[in-house]
Amino acid sequence: MTRLRTERVGRQVFDVEIDALASNGDGLATLNGVRVPVPFTIPGERVRIRLSDRRRGPATAALVEVLRASPNRTTPRCRHFGIDAAPGLGACGGCTWQHIAYPEQLRLKTQLVDDLVRAVVPHAPRVKPTLTATTLDHPWGYRNKVHFVFGTRGSSLAMGHFVRGSRRVIPVVECPVHDERGNTFASTARDTFMAAGLPAADGKRGTLRSLAIRVGCRTQEMMATLIVSSDRDRRVRAATRRLLEQSPPTSMHLNVHARDDAFIFGPATRHLHGSVRMREEVAGTSFLISPAAFFQTNVLAAEVLVTLVLDAVQSPHRVLDLYAGSGLFAIPLAAAGNDVTAIEENRIAVADGEAALKLNRGAQRRCRFIASRVEAALASMSDAEVVVLDPPREGCSPSVLRDVFGRLGPQRAVYVSCNPEALAVDLGVICQRGYRLAALQPVDMFPHTAHVETVAFLERTTTV
Repeated sequence: MTRLRTERVGRQVFDVEIDALASNGDGLATLNGVRVPVPFTIPGERVRIRLSDRRRGPATAALVEVLRASPNRTTPRCRHFGIDAAPGLGACGGCTWQHIAYPEQLRLKTQLVDDLVRAVVPHAPRVKPTLTATTLDHPWGYRNKVHFVFGTRGSSLAMGHFVRGSRRVIPVVECPVHDERGNTFASTARDTFMAAGLPAADGKRGTLRSLAIRVGCRTQEMMATLIVSSDRDRRVRAATRRLLEQSPPTSMHLNVHARDDAFIFGPATRHLHGSVRMREEVAGTSFLISPAAFFQTNVLAAEVLVTLVLDAVQSPHRVLDLYAGSGLFAIPLAAAGNDVTAIEENRIAVADGEAALKLNRGAQRRCRFIASRVEAALASMSDAEVVVLDPPREGCSPSVLRDVFGRLGPQRAVYVSCNPEALAVDLGVICQRGYRLAALQPVDMFPHTAHVETVAFLERTTTV
């Protein structure tokens, strides 16, 4: 085994070899027997790093210089990417992999899923190559949901993204992963709010928090939502009226989010203009989206997910769709001839799904939504030939895995995951309950980040 060299260059400065990736996409080096994550690096590179003060927590490092570059290193497209983008502020927290050539990004995501799953399920089949909804030479403009935060730069209003690992705002003039139509509207909105003298929310002061814009992929619609700390500032109403006069989206909403936390939306949303919901189409199915409801950010990649699920289910079957959202899988499955029960605890998402059923008459009589926590609703379920699971980032609770793969025992299951670490843990439990992991298919929902969606296909091997 080759011993990787580590050399001290100065106080807290070292030359190290990057030999692996952390699950968040940072490169990993070994320093005095300790694994140290190094952002903006690629396995196979030799780099110079500055070590953080370990008294403040686990060892972390900042990249100082690339001494031997990977052949897969490329020039980032965005001026705001990386350690040199914003001197004195830090790196933009949006993208983490613009320094890696896109084909290599896809290979690394495949390897990441394969390593994580096979560590828990040693006999798992090899992961299939990661699918992408973009072209290899143009993996840009894929985000149909555009989101910018407001901050203060000097004495002026700034709009941009958070600095990596902080709540400080980097003002941005471009964001190439966004749909450009959303960027254009956001820039107009920023200028309008600056002219009105509106301040960014800063602790208990100020008003503007962020601006969320959803741009239609298969439709020409655009829905904008301004998030504010309070709607008592009359300048907000006046500025919004001016914005609607000069650049009206299909619909616009005002969301009040009084708490200074990590959530984008608060509990109260007021409709200001246009339609109440935005219409989108995914894989030939029409959907309706409320401003504060979750819907996939990358619509073309969502179509890939839907197609994979439809192909796996092979109608007609009795299908149980858990963590169903507004019906991304449930409605297309019902339109294909399956009888679908969709369970989702977010009542806004359920209302969107029920409204969308009216636009998809082939699915209307075959799909019913239940507004409930999955754990509670499963207690009344007694039969399902196929189960589709699309849980939140932390994966499924033990009771859900026990109920689905123990008591219900469907012949087939499709598990859609946004977190390969949680997926690996859950697959370990599922495969101990008489199921075989038939295939794993990653999908690149967010190019230029380490995020990867994975669809796991499971088959029952024992009788219930």
